[in-house]
Amino acid sequence: MSARSFNDALVTAVAGLGTEEFGDRFLAVLRTLAGTDLCSAFELVGDGAPRYLFSAGRHPDIPDFAESASLAYARDYWQRDRATRRALVQTAGSVQLVRQAWNGITDPDYRKTCYERGDVVERLTLYAGGERPIFASAYRTRASGHSSPAEVEALEGAASLVMALLTKHLEIAHRSVDGQPAPLPELARRLLDSGHALSEREAAVAAALFLGRTQREISVATGIALSSVITYRRRAYRKLCVSDRRGLADFLHALDQRH
Repeated sequence: MSARSFNDALVTAVAGLGTEEFGDRFLAVLRTLAGTDLCSAFELVGDGAPRYLFSAGRHPDIPDFAESASLAYARDYWQRDRATRRALVQTAGSVQLVRQAWNGITDPDYRKTCYERGDVVERLTLYAGGERPIFASAYRTRASGHSSPAEVEALEGAASLVMALLTKHLEIAHRSVDGQPAPLPELARRLLDSGHALSEREAAVAAALFLGRTQREISVATGIALSSVITYRRRAYRKLCVSDRRGLADFLHALDQRH
């Protein structure tokens, strides 16, 4: 890793805070540090379960592997992840790096779905404790091999900075017009009443995106096909004259100020 490449990736990631492009830019930071191919990020919700935030990286044979494996983990396998459960107990107020090899996972279903299926051989996870615990994992596939001691050391050395970056992204992405997370129906109603001729589904999808939901999460929660969610998002953004979540946040802040 060169200092210049890391700084360039960091600057690009900062410019993407709060936007849909942040996941790919966050992966670029991890890649410069530890040569990783994929990444995912989660936060802990009230019941202690992880909520999927985003994933990034394109698998050569399974294009949606990063997202599908991350969603499966949050839905079905996180309770079987002993490394994560131990780390989350130990990281209050700190950042901890845990290295996990694929063959160290004893649960066969979890190992097959989240590792073997995508030829993932290693996971490097950063856990940040505190009032709102979050964790981000960087994955290496068989093509890249296991990380070197120097790469692990580089990621560990930048761990606090990397997780501060993720924390800031969440603050911006979850920001609401009054400084607190507004309920989805309330946000959808504001968008419907904004005078931009949004349909109810366009407003609902835009509101969910503003609150940090992914398009796939919206599809699963509503039963609307993913392709339709994408269409509603595009229509809503076009009518509101915005191009991403940051623009949507700015629109809602301006709307609140006018009222």
